[in-house]
Amino acid sequence: MIAVLLPPGLSGAELRDTGQKLFLHPGEEHHVARAAEKRRRDFVLGRSCARAALAPLGHGEAVIGMGADGAPQWPARILGSITHTSGYAAAVAGEGNSFLGLGVDAEKVGGVTPKLWPRLFTAAEQAHLAARTDVDVAATLLFSAKEAAFKAWRLKGALAFRDIAIALRGDGFTADHTGKS
Repeated sequence: MIAVLLPPGLSGAELRDTGQKLFLHPGEEHHVARAAEKRRRDFVLGRSCARAALAPLGHGEAVIGMGADGAPQWPARILGSITHTSGYAAAVAGEGNSFLGLGVDAEKVGGVTPKLWPRLFTAAEQAHLAARTDVDVAATLLFSAKEAAFKAWRLKGALAFRDIAIALRGDGFTADHTGKS
């Protein structure tokens, strides 16, 4: 499904974890050598999607490193983004000369509870959510949009989601970075 959502110039892939056998590139093994099994599985799912997204760009066998901040390190002149949550992973990739940044995120509906709102959302966003009847879906979309913007802008440091203002619009959103980083 992700492929039909992407604009021209981007490729993407997604996987649902059904327990299928997946292989990790030997050059990436050290990133999860000591990780718990769940973390390792999420990593392998994400990297499998990333390699599938890179294949149409001629980089399907590339090692996707990991920066000090945990962000994927893509092949030269390639931008990309990976997400994984609750047995699902996806990745998008494109030529760096065609895009300023890429961000993708997937979240399970219901995980962004009102208790978390003050840490994640601006006062205006919280008021918007409180007025909605589909609050669980809207909060999840808002959080996911912030995460995707954070990745696309390649922000560093703590996830200061209150510094990212999101306006949900129909089938998309606009994002504004109000922070100083």
